[in-house]
Amino acid sequence: MNSVELLPIDIGEIQDLKRIGVQTFTESFAHVNNPEDFITYLEEAFHINTLRRELLNPESRFFFLYEEGMRVGYAKINTGAAQSELQEAEGMEIERIYVLKARQGKGLGAWMLKRFQAMAREEGKSYLWLGVWEENHAAIRFYKQHGFITFDKHPYYVGSDRQMDWMMRLEL
Repeated sequence: MNSVELLPIDIGEIQDLKRIGVQTFTESFAHVNNPEDFITYLEEAFHINTLRRELLNPESRFFFLYEEGMRVGYAKINTGAAQSELQEAEGMEIERIYVLKARQGKGLGAWMLKRFQAMAREEGKSYLWLGVWEENHAAIRFYKQHGFITFDKHPYYVGSDRQMDWMMRLEL
């Protein structure tokens, strides 16, 4: 693989985080959601105050993905009380993992998963977990191919639209 890096996001890069977050989420899900609910979600999830609070939480970490020096994706991981479910000390949640549509299918998502596995092991975690929308069949297949198994489900809201996420886990 070409030169690929995963670098921590600094609070000074909050506008860049907002841009790539909105772009990747829109590329992935705008076409399968009610436009009003979708816009409401974007305004809440990627509001500067929301992102600032998340960036300043010591149990949440954001990373930009670079390929050949170009920013092509981002990710967010959570530990402890920052996890959206479970909140067990031995677990690490991958809350967001996105690659720009133009760069998908090139192994970058798998590359990030490997980095997070290594990071979780280094930090003494025994498993990684994540939530994935039950209608996102390609992502579910991807995670299964990388050893994740479905263990539960939880609701996820896009605006007022209650959707269901499958919770998937990878033992380390």
